[in-house]
Amino acid sequence: MKKILLSLLFIIGIGAASAQTTDQQAEIDALNERIAKLEKRSQVWDKLKPVFKLSGYIQAGYDYLWNEDDGTKTSTFHLRRARMTMQGDIYKGEKGAKANYRLQVDFCRTPVIVDLWLKYQPVNQFGVQVGQFKVPVSIENTDYNATKLEFINYAQAVQRLAHLGSGDMTGISSTGRDIGLQFAGGFVKKDGYSIINYELGVFNGAGICVKDNNKSKDIAGRLTIQPVKHLKIAGYYMQGEANATTLKEKYPAMVNGLNNLNYVAYNRYGGGVDYNNKYLFARAEFIGGQTGEFTSAGVYAQVGYKLRDKFTVGVRYDYFDEDLNSNALDQTNYSIAVSYRPWKHIRLQAEYTLQTYSKLADKAHGNCLYFMATALF
Repeated sequence: MKKILLSLLFIIGIGAASAQTTDQQAEIDALNERIAKLEKRSQVWDKLKPVFKLSGYIQAGYDYLWNEDDGTKTSTFHLRRARMTMQGDIYKGEKGAKANYRLQVDFCRTPVIVDLWLKYQPVNQFGVQVGQFKVPVSIENTDYNATKLEFINYAQAVQRLAHLGSGDMTGISSTGRDIGLQFAGGFVKKDGYSIINYELGVFNGAGICVKDNNKSKDIAGRLTIQPVKHLKIAGYYMQGEANATTLKEKYPAMVNGLNNLNYVAYNRYGGGVDYNNKYLFARAEFIGGQTGEFTSAGVYAQVGYKLRDKFTVGVRYDYFDEDLNSNALDQTNYSIAVSYRPWKHIRLQAEYTLQTYSKLADKAHGNCLYFMATALF
């Protein structure tokens, strides 16, 4: 009897062990299946990740201004920019050919598309870009976005002659961008950059997200020589037509002779030099232009020092004359700026600017204190 009971217990144990082994194998198979699915999803994501890259930044600031003559003071908090970007590489060929795109939207006021373009570069020497993007006028306008700019405000000439600021001489404010078609490329490649670079584009000339409102297209081009990695020397030219209605609304006192015109011809020309390495930055540009009968010109020069990727300090001389034929429309700014990056995605900036005017301008000198915080994600 005892032997029979032991045999039964042995058989039951084998069955239980067999059942347990079967259950464990089922669990292992299920886990392997889940791992295979996750690996498949990971492979799909690895393919999509270069195509859909999300980023963005928010910039908020505080301005304090006071007038030297009458003591008038103003102060305000404000939100400068709140932008989100989606960009990526659609295609990458074995011989360097690539296609990429960029979509950037600013939510600061009314949501507006800032960038929307597609670029195809079959070879380093030639590429084509279509959509809405930076016009190739000025080094500062194209190579330094608001998160990289050493000063809080762009130079006067860039704001007034490159469609970047609200005071542009044509009355167009388009963050330095326009809708059009551009060809670009580089020659004599060296250590990851090209020594000779060119950009040539045709644009509406009416601003961002706007159809052309005159009878012709604007043409803009730039040639950049980069003899060494950190040094750029550029020259650029742009010509087009601005809607006279827009110009008269912006500068009514300057366009009395344009009442019978629908369009005003304008051009922009200039050049500059930019040096930027791990420790130092220096940049100077001259930009001039004719807007109707009025000739404007501006120049700025700045230099600064970087310390351990956290601190930056710089000084800038910034001159602009709305009309060279008048002695009462010029302004000179002297600025000093500091920035501090406590963490990788946070940047804090402070800037003091002394605004001076021609004696004939009948304007009091101004003192401006700016603060701005940038959060990147």
